[in-house]
Amino acid sequence: MKKLVYSILFAVAITIVVGCGNKQTHTEETAKKTEDVGGVADSALYGTVGRATAMHSVELVDEDGKAVIVPLNVDMEADVQGGIYCDDRLTMTVEKNVEGEKEVKKAINLTSLCGRWVALDRNFEIMEDGTVVSMQNVESHPYTHWSMVNCNLVLNRDTFEIAYLGPDSLALENDRGIFVYKRINSGL
Repeated sequence: MKKLVYSILFAVAITIVVGCGNKQTHTEETAKKTEDVGGVADSALYGTVGRATAMHSVELVDEDGKAVIVPLNVDMEADVQGGIYCDDRLTMTVEKNVEGEKEVKKAINLTSLCGRWVALDRNFEIMEDGTVVSMQNVESHPYTHWSMVNCNLVLNRDTFEIAYLGPDSLALENDRGIFVYKRINSGL
């Protein structure tokens, strides 16, 4: 019964998007960013969260205004960091589930990621334009730029999995450990 309700909701969302005369839909294959960063092809989708986003699906609108709707795993197995809010910038990876249907595997809210982050040994601000501004002059190797590759955060040459991104905290993980940061409001 649950799957029937979810299928109906998804069909209604698709109908709404197709019915909008000013947006074109396409498959996620055409929306993939295929840049080769550090020897790893980036197959993640990038865009802004569209108005047709619902409880169990994400509408992602690329910079050309083309939209794609991808279902979130109904069993809540999708890893969503930073929340999903309309008009926020988002990156997400998609994979096939056991039934062969594509769904969101991981999603990172890039709008939530931007801001000033502080730990004992680091104090930096992630800017929307891909730069990182260090607030401490004593850092031995300050971060200067950032990018995303397959929903992983690349700071300079260091690649991190975003283990947690909330309103006031960020946890990054790589083979050297877990690094936890607190958000500092720039206006203070």
